[in-house]
Amino acid sequence: MKKMSTKPRPWEPVKMEMFNFPNLVPPNMPVEERIAIVRSIGANAKKNFEEKYPKLLKWFEEYDPLYILSYCSVYFCSHPEGIDPEATGEVKFHPFFLEILQAFSLINKRTFGAKPLLGDAEKLYEEMREIGELISLRHLDIPASLSSEDDINAYRLRTDMMSHTTAVRNWAYIHQIKRITNDIATLIDSDFKDIYGVSAVVLMKIFFDLSDERNDLLNEHISKVRGFYRHRNADYKAMMQAYDDAFPENVEEDGEDSVDEIWELAGKDKNSLFGMLFCHSDLKLSNIFSFAFKHVESILPKTEDKKSFRDMLDKLSYQFGDLKAQNKEHIILDNPVSHKPFIKVDNDSYFSAIWGSLPHYALDILEDLVWENDSLRNKYTKVKAKYLEDQTERLFRTYFPDSEIKRGSLWKEPKTGKEYENDLIVLIDSFAIVVEEKSGVISDPAKRGAPERLFKTLKHLMEEPSEQALRFVKFLETNKKEHTFSTKRGTSNAINNENIKYYIPLGITFSNLGMIGSNLKKLIKAKIVDKSLEELAPSMSFTDLEIVLSILDSTAERIHYLARRREIEAHLQYEGDELDLLGFYLDNGFNIGEMEYTKDYIIHMPLKSKEIDPYIIGTSEGRSLKKPTLSITKWWRDILNKLEEKKPPGWIETSFILLNSTKDDQKKFERNFAQLKKKVVKGSALMPHNWTVLASGPERRRYIIIGYPYTMDDRRTRNDVMAQAIDDENFERTRGAVVIGVNVKYDHYPYSVFARKLATNLFDTLTI
Repeated sequence: MKKMSTKPRPWEPVKMEMFNFPNLVPPNMPVEERIAIVRSIGANAKKNFEEKYPKLLKWFEEYDPLYILSYCSVYFCSHPEGIDPEATGEVKFHPFFLEILQAFSLINKRTFGAKPLLGDAEKLYEEMREIGELISLRHLDIPASLSSEDDINAYRLRTDMMSHTTAVRNWAYIHQIKRITNDIATLIDSDFKDIYGVSAVVLMKIFFDLSDERNDLLNEHISKVRGFYRHRNADYKAMMQAYDDAFPENVEEDGEDSVDEIWELAGKDKNSLFGMLFCHSDLKLSNIFSFAFKHVESILPKTEDKKSFRDMLDKLSYQFGDLKAQNKEHIILDNPVSHKPFIKVDNDSYFSAIWGSLPHYALDILEDLVWENDSLRNKYTKVKAKYLEDQTERLFRTYFPDSEIKRGSLWKEPKTGKEYENDLIVLIDSFAIVVEEKSGVISDPAKRGAPERLFKTLKHLMEEPSEQALRFVKFLETNKKEHTFSTKRGTSNAINNENIKYYIPLGITFSNLGMIGSNLKKLIKAKIVDKSLEELAPSMSFTDLEIVLSILDSTAERIHYLARRREIEAHLQYEGDELDLLGFYLDNGFNIGEMEYTKDYIIHMPLKSKEIDPYIIGTSEGRSLKKPTLSITKWWRDILNKLEEKKPPGWIETSFILLNSTKDDQKKFERNFAQLKKKVVKGSALMPHNWTVLASGPERRRYIIIGYPYTMDDRRTRNDVMAQAIDDENFERTRGAVVIGVNVKYDHYPYSVFARKLATNLFDTLTI
């Protein structure tokens, strides 16, 4: 990705341009030498990490931990609303740096003091930035015991998962997180309260409310600082009065002499005085990130027992010195503050520097509490699975409103007689989406890279749904008829698949598996699964599915994305998660020519989702923003919209063919078609009947789009000409062909008539 040259305005999407990296390693270098280079980088990083990591403790020996943590949160992690520093290439301090610092602050007893960081602030930032880089690079220290390519690939998959766990917080957008966490809490609320004396719904709401409150307090503090900053050029008495006006809680100075003493300390220099006052205001930052239990009491519903709620906060809090014996690796890979995010400062007050991350951890914290009780855990597991099923069905009913949707079909495999259940099938036109869901989570040991746990989890979440979906697909493909399947609900599902030509298998998970979840090739390469790509189905979290379906504008686009998504995952070498792939799709509809099949380079797209973020986040907060859409011409979009409105037989197949063209090809075709239309109107065309042809896609994915302008009203002649155009022998090996007919006498828009070659072979094979 390419960094922006200019700063965007708030909520303005940042275009992440793609570019190729040259191969820095000679292609003829033996594998052993390549591995040796990687190991040397990792070993050096590991050594430097071991040396620098413990030095973090010194910051909390010299400075008040609450001040250090607050300072870092405000000056290193905060950013203006609507501006994403990661998208602009200006990330100063990752959230997990702050979480590591909070964990380190809890190793020893608290140091009290009012010493400001001053020039040491930059030093702290640089140390944390360097340690952050070493955290990533040290995983390149491949153990000497691993020598085979399979073992090394498995190790790389584990380290990818560990890196994802360490650095990634956004398993969903914040409005999704709040909604889902509240939904799940509601489903177990009564049982949870019986055990803990606290409502799970209220507990989660307090988390979110306190987190939102920090933003308000920070903005209030900034406003106060700006208030006295405006007096920086006034005389020293006016400047100090402005400071006291901004922060009336300041201890009143002892008359005129005290003011003059401070002026003397500042060397009678207004810049120095302003600097002193500014540093003094920084000592108040910890107030932003602290809260008193009395405040919690004031916002608790009357139905809540205050003592039980205080006990719960204590349960989710550490005190200084509690992490003295903590394994430092766990601080990195499974930071204890993600489970207990608060610091109990005294009997009535609590502190946390990680309010920005807290909403992302809220559901995990709830699950930690659920897991302490066997009965509650059993109920939670069931309601969570049903919740995933309900939400997945809701999404497909919302975004495929004209489809036939059946849930929970029980069927028997003819050869074995074994009974299986299909979670969901969506039938529309000649397409069927076969969906299987898994609501399991990644355990803490798996997140830390424990091989057995991690690989077992990935097989459960990704391989098992694939097997289930593809098994049902195979059954339906070989049994084309009207079926009646029973369900566990006591109802029956009537499914007629006689006209279904194309099946799209899809696995849906509750957990977001990041870049691993969107790249099945990694599982195969690491030998986590012993299946080929043809035997696996794409997997995505239901929160990502919601974004994908909501961003894409039409049923045809959604079908096209899901179908091509499987092919792209199989063919293309890339790094990126589901929403990165969505951002990539919006650029080109996955129409990238022969690039799709090359193994010579990798497309690195981990920031493509940043082009979508402003719209998703902004609209969730009530802002009116332009929606990101698939890059196609207006005429193309109007054609697709009319096809969806009219829904002629095979309309999705027709739309699918149109979507397999780039915007540049569409523009070229439109120009040629417009020129031909003019000639037909003038009577200067070469032949009695004329058409222009667009051959889109690489040879193995070739689609034909024909533009036919005509003047006669004789439908039989018109249809014969269109049939002649589409049956050209040169089009025999194409995957599909359509004719866009426009009667230039009436100049219908966007078209007068459409024709399609009935024989289509729209889906590419998965092997390269």
